[in-house]
Amino acid sequence: MSRDSADVDARLEQVLSDFGSRLGALMRSYRLDRHGIDPDDVEQEVRIRLWKAISRDRSGAFHASYVQRVVATTVIDALRRAEVRAAEPLPEDDDEPGQLPEEGIGPEQTASDGERMGGLQRCLAEIPERRRLPITLHLQGYSFQEIADVAGTSAEAARKLVTRGLEGLKGRLRELGYGEFDD
Repeated sequence: MSRDSADVDARLEQVLSDFGSRLGALMRSYRLDRHGIDPDDVEQEVRIRLWKAISRDRSGAFHASYVQRVVATTVIDALRRAEVRAAEPLPEDDDEPGQLPEEGIGPEQTASDGERMGGLQRCLAEIPERRRLPITLHLQGYSFQEIADVAGTSAEAARKLVTRGLEGLKGRLRELGYGEFDD
């Protein structure tokens, strides 16, 4: 392995360690299994695209918003490929009655997800305006510097607003019975 290749691999590992949890959360949020798409395949494609981007632009900094855009475009491409892909024929097993395929998400889960999102939105609305925008941007995957640029503050101020706001948001969600949260 050449030195350049090792540098690219090291930068890719750094980007993945910085944004790996967000990457996983984004992949789960798209619920690709409902479309017959293996999320691991899409995640591998994201890794390949990030590796290529790092190979092309070795001096560039990769922010959460860039990683989020790579994930979104990769998911869109996978969904388009799934739409064009021909449907697999049903098995011709006449002896046994066919079973309906299991759906990944049932109506109960969909209703529960909707209820939780409504609860999150209500709790966000209760947070003071000064912290609401930074928290919202943070939950969407923006970096502290990107939040600072939008909010017109320093990166350190954005970090403090997000940290304090998330503490309040988590506390309020706990009070409403939405469970415990990782710090």
